[in-house]
Amino acid sequence: MRVRQPATVVPYAVAALVSFIVLGPALGREVVLAYDLAWSPDPRFTPFSLGSDGSVPRAVPSDAVAIALGHVLGAGPAQGLVLFATLVLAGVGAARLAALLAPDLALGPRLVAVIAAIWNPFVLERLVIGHWTVLLAYAAVPHLLVSCAKVRRDLRPAWSPAVGVAACGVGGANALVIAALAVLVVLAVPRARWQALAYAAGATVGVSLVWALPALVSGVVSAPAGVAAFAARADTPLGVLASVATGGGLWNPATHPVERSSVLVAAGALLLVLASVAAGVRAARDEALLALAAPAVLGLVLAWLSALDPFGLWSAVVLQLPGGGILRDAHKLIAPWVVLTAAGMAVLARDVMRVRGAGPVLVVVLAALPCTLLPSLTWGVGGRVSAVEVPTDLRSVTAELSAAGEGTVGLLPWSQYRRYDWNERRVSLTLIPRMVDHPVLFDDSLPLQDLSVPGENPAARRVTERIGQGVDPVQALAAEGVRWVVIEKRSGLSAAAAVDVADLPTGSSVVRDGPSVTVVELSSVEGRAAGLSRIGLIGWVATCLTWLTAAACLTRGSYLSRRDRLVRSRS
Repeated sequence: MRVRQPATVVPYAVAALVSFIVLGPALGREVVLAYDLAWSPDPRFTPFSLGSDGSVPRAVPSDAVAIALGHVLGAGPAQGLVLFATLVLAGVGAARLAALLAPDLALGPRLVAVIAAIWNPFVLERLVIGHWTVLLAYAAVPHLLVSCAKVRRDLRPAWSPAVGVAACGVGGANALVIAALAVLVVLAVPRARWQALAYAAGATVGVSLVWALPALVSGVVSAPAGVAAFAARADTPLGVLASVATGGGLWNPATHPVERSSVLVAAGALLLVLASVAAGVRAARDEALLALAAPAVLGLVLAWLSALDPFGLWSAVVLQLPGGGILRDAHKLIAPWVVLTAAGMAVLARDVMRVRGAGPVLVVVLAALPCTLLPSLTWGVGGRVSAVEVPTDLRSVTAELSAAGEGTVGLLPWSQYRRYDWNERRVSLTLIPRMVDHPVLFDDSLPLQDLSVPGENPAARRVTERIGQGVDPVQALAAEGVRWVVIEKRSGLSAAAAVDVADLPTGSSVVRDGPSVTVVELSSVEGRAAGLSRIGLIGWVATCLTWLTAAACLTRGSYLSRRDRLVRSRS
């Protein structure tokens, strides 16, 4: 029986401890609702989660995978496990990457990488806005970089990075573009490894078909207003470039940590990042692994360009290039840069450890700096990311509605975002599309501080136009042929007033009126059953086949590796 060495076990233990301190109240039995992090407490494969409701499949396949895990563990524990495992893998991955860049790295510096990879503005801002799929890809990046480096050294099969890319496909478009950036760039420069590139590109295409095919066939294009709205913006007084270089700069100001508004904190963070990246790049050069820095630099430049938009080039890429919309939130592309910073900080810790007499103390100080510069990340970002209990009547109504006959559900108030009073009025997406087993028509536009980015659903746009012309919201939804209207009363929006039966369309009736939700049936005529289109079905089959192929490669590789070790042990 083999016993793991402490140097292998300790990074996992420290990563688990730091992740627990970061997540804290998010690890309860219930679910966290924070902006885009909206998991149904009742796992149910709804048309929204499968991409068969007619809307743009932004949550495909991530929501379906989350629901499948929820059926096994329960929604709350499944969500907590995903968040916790994601941060642990990010920390351990940074330590692995640091050890690759500096083979002589001691345990102490490795733990510095663990802490830096978990405790940074990138994790905080993405956690607050609920982008768990982005964090999933971020956690995978260091492992992907290690895999690519070993392929370049002929220590791993050429298909190894492709397996990691396929796994990142679980997170949908946002996760996949981060993984593809890390893998394809490293395998392409300075001397392309064509076989590995082909495997990785094939995996990228295969796992993307589940959402890419329906989106391309429907002709979805990004709204011009979204280019500027989703561009990186400064969350420090030092400007956009310094903000993204230090791991922050997300487009949503509501996620920005208050301490980063201090010039002293921002300057300290920038100096730490520059020293860490310099140490990491120097170590990569010494180990002939400079290619590992390429996706980090490219991602940083692209995020910065999204804010500058020189000569309208970035707008042209997002608006005119097929599939360019997945680059709209370019801030996510700095994930490799943040990973390189964390690994470089470990190399920097190795260097300061050599200072006679004060080395260990300096390493401890370096390890504590990320937490000192960003104290607000502690305990669910000060409680902003906490598990809450969804009202019983809301769960029972959605269960009854899901068991009813076929038909489309219209959602009011006419906005996809909520401030549920039972969620302490935190901003979150509505739960209804994720809880009702029918197509749900809702406003898919994105309201921001100074503008609203139009959505892509044509039916939702027509409803918005009617409401804007003064048409009653229920009447506006009735014109689109919805069978039921669900009105969330405790949504925190003023439009959630009680329904006046006298104003309902002829033949309609209130079928459920509870503390949290009212359901109006506009017509008793059953609609057509919601199902995957032929294109959607082809996409799901292609993606699942890609996953199965990746799993088969991984299983076969594991078997061959065990066999080789057995042969060597007997020789």
